[in-house]
Amino acid sequence: MCIRDSRRLFFFFQAEDGIRDAQESRGLGDVYKRQYQRRVHGELQEEIEKGLFLIAATAIEDKLQDKVGETISMLMKTGIKIWVLTGDKIETAINIGYSCKLLSDELENFIIDGKTIEDVRASLAKAKEALQKAKTNNKQCAMTISGDALIHAMKNNDDSSMIVEIGNQCKAVVACRVSPKQKQEIVSLVRHHKPEANTLAIGDGANDVNMIIAAHVGIGIKGVEGQQAARASDYSFGEFKHLQRLLLYHGRESYRRNTHLILYNFFKNMILVLPQFWYGTLNGFSAVMIYEPFIFQLFNIFFASLPIVIYAVFDEELPDKTLVENPSYYKQGMKDVLFNQKRYWGWVLYGFLQASAICFFCFNATEFNFSHKSGFTESYWLSGIFAFGAVIIISNFKILLFSNSHTIVSLVVNFGSSLLFVLFFLIFSQLEFSELFGLFSILHSMPNYFIGLIVLIGITTLIDMAVTRWLYYIDEEQEAKELEQDRGKSISLAVKSAPFEKKYTGFAWSIEEPVSPEMMKAQN
Repeated sequence: MCIRDSRRLFFFFQAEDGIRDAQESRGLGDVYKRQYQRRVHGELQEEIEKGLFLIAATAIEDKLQDKVGETISMLMKTGIKIWVLTGDKIETAINIGYSCKLLSDELENFIIDGKTIEDVRASLAKAKEALQKAKTNNKQCAMTISGDALIHAMKNNDDSSMIVEIGNQCKAVVACRVSPKQKQEIVSLVRHHKPEANTLAIGDGANDVNMIIAAHVGIGIKGVEGQQAARASDYSFGEFKHLQRLLLYHGRESYRRNTHLILYNFFKNMILVLPQFWYGTLNGFSAVMIYEPFIFQLFNIFFASLPIVIYAVFDEELPDKTLVENPSYYKQGMKDVLFNQKRYWGWVLYGFLQASAICFFCFNATEFNFSHKSGFTESYWLSGIFAFGAVIIISNFKILLFSNSHTIVSLVVNFGSSLLFVLFFLIFSQLEFSELFGLFSILHSMPNYFIGLIVLIGITTLIDMAVTRWLYYIDEEQEAKELEQDRGKSISLAVKSAPFEKKYTGFAWSIEEPVSPEMMKAQN
């Protein structure tokens, strides 16, 4: 009925003032329509809502899961930037931030809001100025931004980049009144302006699916909201608190193991291939193959594959409880301590030097040495299988050096892979059509082989242990300096921060100051 009356008002307005254009008439008609609806609704409310008594009230329970605050607090200690994206209004979103320990009264919270682009830019400029002042006072900050402000800021690249810049310098960010599309836009915005950053999105409802898909890693929580988020995610679990173990233990250990897996594969193949190159300097680059072709193909299948797989799956540096309760161990992944150009070129240098030592040591011990009873030197096939066996033993033994935990399975697989090469060598030496025919007995009757193998393994192992210990010492020293700096900052912050009065309790109605009975009487 109200709509019908408003249409009559709208058409009457057009007929009364037909000189104005249709667009202006339509706009003014909408204004009169809303005013009429508000007046009619108000009159109806005054007529109906009389003589009523409040009997009861109902509400939908929307509480935080168990240990959400403790989990977020622990993750923030690692240096992870946490952004909370919610559809609640500003006051409710701020109180949620206090409830989950994302916000605290020690943080200076900047609120970015505005109905126009000018208001949003003014809020951003004010927040940036206040952020600089907070830095000089060693005070940490947080940012709360509304969905309306995001609508205007996303239209301009400079405004959106300023949001990322301010948010990156804040300890926490809360985005409220955001739609599912805006959640996805925020994740994409961070990925665009911070390409070196890795993003993780976690949600429990269908409105979080776009955000989960847009992030590098998406996590869905299986709960009362449904299974849409879990189905669209990379990982899923039942409660938010499991995120702490997923990151601090599984994430940290996966990063460490995969780092060694990648670098080791470069090293392993370098010490396999480079002896062939170095041998070219001895034979005038005549393209002679020093490895028997068939046994050479088995290197990455039988002789040097399983040990690194066992390491990458089962190796454990520290107990899971220690890693979960100490977030400082997680920082090595965020700072790229184990996987960077320095580490990569270090492993390349290891492979280059050890391949050189294997080639020249093996060939000088056999082919270029009068080691046979008849006075003749041995063939290059004998030198080649000597070098090939040294490559297998050194590559498998290196896994034992950087492994942190050794089990019966890992030891059996490691030494078994080397023994498997001896078995294949014995079999091929019995085949007349093979280039290795008869070489097994000749090689194992030479003292040069055993002495050279022991010396070669000892030299390469000592070099690895010395360099590894040196790098470990440098990392420990750097970590100690950073801990001392962080301790100094925390002490400075504790001294400079003034005593504060807790204003937020985590409930939506705690946004306002409590009013005492005396104040109520005075107001009346």
